[in-house]
Amino acid sequence: MSSRSTEDRSGTQGYLPRGGACVSCRRRKMKCDGKHPVCTQCDRAGRAEDCEYMTGQERSTVQILEDNISRLEARIQELQNPDTSASAVRLHQPYNGAEPSAQQASTPPQSRSPVQDPPRHVAETLITGFLAHAIQLGFFLNVPRFQASFFVNQPSGHPSRPAPALISSAYLWAIRLSHDPSIKAHEAAFLDRATQDAATTLSGNHPDKIIHSIQAEVLLATYFFANGRFFEGKYHVTTAVSMVFSAGLHRIRSATPQPGNGSSNRLSSPRDSTEEGERILALWTVLDLDKSWAVALEHAPNFEYSTHTLATKIDTPWPLEMEEFEQGRLPQLARTSNTIQNFLNGVPTPDVGISFRAIEAKAAVVLERVAVFTRKCSANTSPQSMQPLVQEFTSLSAMLDSLMGLLPSSDPQALGRIQNVEKARRLGIVYSVLCAATIRLHGPFAFAGRSESSKRKRLGMARTILELALALRGRGGAYLNPIIGVSAQYVHYIARVDTASVDRLFGSRPLR
Repeated sequence: MSSRSTEDRSGTQGYLPRGGACVSCRRRKMKCDGKHPVCTQCDRAGRAEDCEYMTGQERSTVQILEDNISRLEARIQELQNPDTSASAVRLHQPYNGAEPSAQQASTPPQSRSPVQDPPRHVAETLITGFLAHAIQLGFFLNVPRFQASFFVNQPSGHPSRPAPALISSAYLWAIRLSHDPSIKAHEAAFLDRATQDAATTLSGNHPDKIIHSIQAEVLLATYFFANGRFFEGKYHVTTAVSMVFSAGLHRIRSATPQPGNGSSNRLSSPRDSTEEGERILALWTVLDLDKSWAVALEHAPNFEYSTHTLATKIDTPWPLEMEEFEQGRLPQLARTSNTIQNFLNGVPTPDVGISFRAIEAKAAVVLERVAVFTRKCSANTSPQSMQPLVQEFTSLSAMLDSLMGLLPSSDPQALGRIQNVEKARRLGIVYSVLCAATIRLHGPFAFAGRSESSKRKRLGMARTILELALALRGRGGAYLNPIIGVSAQYVHYIARVDTASVDRLFGSRPLR
């Protein structure tokens, strides 16, 4: 049946033959009208490049490439879950968490015994393992201070120790990262404890309850995202964003006078440059998490970019590394405003933001802006309508190139030469995110042969992502931020959309 007849049949009779839906709608479980070349669902969602119909022998060719990508994704899953058995790859359902045991399921929460902290020697081992991956998990507090206060010989809730929600969330992640089955058996119990503590900490009187509550919400969000429990992850991100704005963390060092008496800011002045650094890092960590997962899950972020005069804007300076905050590297008289707007508009400012933390935050900002840009384009957009978008495309492309130029190296194999394994993983993640953003940005121009250079750019970035994944695999089987799955997803799309070009690209020279 021709594409025209298929379009007429689905449009006039509301009937679509079995197997006639496009691949994208089938995978998203959306109702497809079978319209060619791009169905209505994909066109409305700005996913024209993903709309593909499989018929005849074409399916077997694409399936080979999909199997290769699936093996890569399975390896990424192994890196995220190092305790998973090597004998089989278990793919999780995205909205289901770990199943509780029959005994746990039958026991009402109110009848379970209170969860006690592990013995000191066990706790030290657990927290050491947790802190080894701290930044990837969204940890923004000063590690030496946190570690010292964590083991103060006082009960939970004492002002010299971290707030209860933070203690429970840290234990939760530490248990998840543990390889000891006897330790992991307590994960469900600590999850209950962490979520309950997170809901009540702000009502207590801990001196650091606000910043510690934000940190706990971030850890819970990354925990749920890592376990494929996206609705719960989004809930905790939204809570963290609300706390950040309520505490005024978006106006740290603001050059713009605060309207009113500032009573909404419930935080007292920071005690030193390190504590101020924790607050700045808190803002950008939450923003990064919010924007990255908004793109991954195709929903609107809580941090909205807007030029409206009444919109909430970010005046806080770009983050430094924690070591730089400890050294007082942020000038005392520095004042900033419109941080994100200035960056997106290319306005030169003294706050250049070249630390790796700043690059990570900027990558998340640009990734989200690219997602917004591509939703304006579709396969049916006329050349005349595309013309006004070229300037925005050029600006975003320049931002991506500039951020890639700030990375320590553009060679994926450089990951193997970085001594600090955690820094190597962070570099691999942010590089992959920038490559994924580039692939998505060039999508509307590569689609339907509009631009051969965009097509080549996408293929080159796809190859780089695969090389980065292989390089990360070579650094061991420790935890890997699951946001890298966004990059793998884009490689998967290209493998389906442009089979012949992928064959030429990956068949011409082997991956190293």
